[in-house]
Amino acid sequence: MEKHDVLIIGLGPVGAILASLCARAGLSVKVIERDYEVYKEPRAIVLDHEVVRQLGLIDCAEEVLAHSTPGQGYEFINADREILTARGAPPGPMPTGYWPANLFHQPSMERVIRSKLEKMPNVDIELGVEFLGFEQDDEGVNAIARRADGTLAEFPARYAVGCDGGRSLVRRYLDVQMEDLNFNEPWVVVDVKLLSDDTGLSKNGVQLCDPARPTTCVPSGPGRHRWEFMLKPHETAEEVTSPETLREWISAWTDPDKIELERSAVYRFHGLVAKKWRGGRVMIIGDAAHQMPPFMGQGLCAGARDAFNLAWKLVAVANGEAPLEFLDTVERERSPHVKEVTKGAIAMGKTVCVTDPDEAKLRDEKMMADHKAGKGFAFPGVPRIESGVLDDRLAGSVFPEPFIGDPSDPDRFDAAAGYRPLLIVRNMDTLSDSARTALDAASARFSIAALKSDTQGFPQLLDPEGMVAELMDEAEAILVKSDRIVFGRGGVNDLLFKWGEYLRQGLLMTRSGC
Repeated sequence: MEKHDVLIIGLGPVGAILASLCARAGLSVKVIERDYEVYKEPRAIVLDHEVVRQLGLIDCAEEVLAHSTPGQGYEFINADREILTARGAPPGPMPTGYWPANLFHQPSMERVIRSKLEKMPNVDIELGVEFLGFEQDDEGVNAIARRADGTLAEFPARYAVGCDGGRSLVRRYLDVQMEDLNFNEPWVVVDVKLLSDDTGLSKNGVQLCDPARPTTCVPSGPGRHRWEFMLKPHETAEEVTSPETLREWISAWTDPDKIELERSAVYRFHGLVAKKWRGGRVMIIGDAAHQMPPFMGQGLCAGARDAFNLAWKLVAVANGEAPLEFLDTVERERSPHVKEVTKGAIAMGKTVCVTDPDEAKLRDEKMMADHKAGKGFAFPGVPRIESGVLDDRLAGSVFPEPFIGDPSDPDRFDAAAGYRPLLIVRNMDTLSDSARTALDAASARFSIAALKSDTQGFPQLLDPEGMVAELMDEAEAILVKSDRIVFGRGGVNDLLFKWGEYLRQGLLMTRSGC
């Protein structure tokens, strides 16, 4: 029986991304999934610029963008449809080269990733397999599962990752408890196809702060739209998902004859984060490790970030470059980040979910006064990573994507660099002999480039607007993790030494908030 390097349980988007990354890095990957097909109905609808850029590392960004549309503005309105606060459309792409928010169709995205995954020779996907449990020891993990014909099967691997969703069985077998961030509200989510170009629906995301029925109305990709309606305590799933009820509610926004109901489902929006992400050689990521309300559109983005954070670390541990305990850095780096994003989404949700008319009146008055005074609403943002990086004001942030090649027809550097850490040098001509020697030795593990190159063969970055040079400041070099999070700046020798310490100890460096 073949023992794979990594067993991934669950082939949703997070599991598929993780499998692709591990396989591209040379690991043998086994994936088991209970369902035979990609889940046909949309769930997540937002990919931010960081995650789209990361999808480029598995050669999927442009194909996924073909099923998306750039997000525009965002506004809160009261029951009388008056603006409480608003954020306008972004001026253009982010330094990553992609739109801040991209509204997409999840089934199409998953098919893009899976189609590429199925062609990879070191990936073995088995569908119709239900995970039952596992055993593990110092050598690896042995998962037990049931195939569709009822027979039991074993799947041995050196490491296993549960990407099996909010009801994760892997999490249960690890006996992991969830930290409750105190948000629990029932909503019905309604997805529709637009049958007309003149629906009158806004291209902005809209939060209707109506105490009688808090509602979200947002584009959800080309030719699609989504509503989310908060439920009242006495309402049942059966009545709120009936076509008659949904048509009535939607008629307040557009002519229901101009849309086609695609699906509706009742969810409890809540904020939960696992208290432990690793048990021995088994990890959990994505919805198995955290869930958040949808008000910031960050649920799937958070899971994708998990995968991009974890994959290169699995490779490092599997190849003997780091100890098993290094995998704990996934939780140390990702859990605080996920909690902050979840708290931001909860804060937005609590602003919307006011059902007491008097409290809503006070909220509306304050928000409108702030809006007129130019103060606006503090829309939560996505924070930096605060652990596993150097004490550097740039560390923990997303590194912009530079270009290389012909200035008249440049190529994205990520396409050439791949899913590896980056070491960007300011000027090859001014490096010391020891730094040059260290750089040559590091070329097997890093993708290396320079703002000013020489004849050593390292590519020269195109930086016509000086964006990368400005970020580097006076530093000799900048080191960027495989997931494109900045590790820090400094001298080549010092950065490589601290990188080695990070792999060995994980907790050595933590940003002090400078």
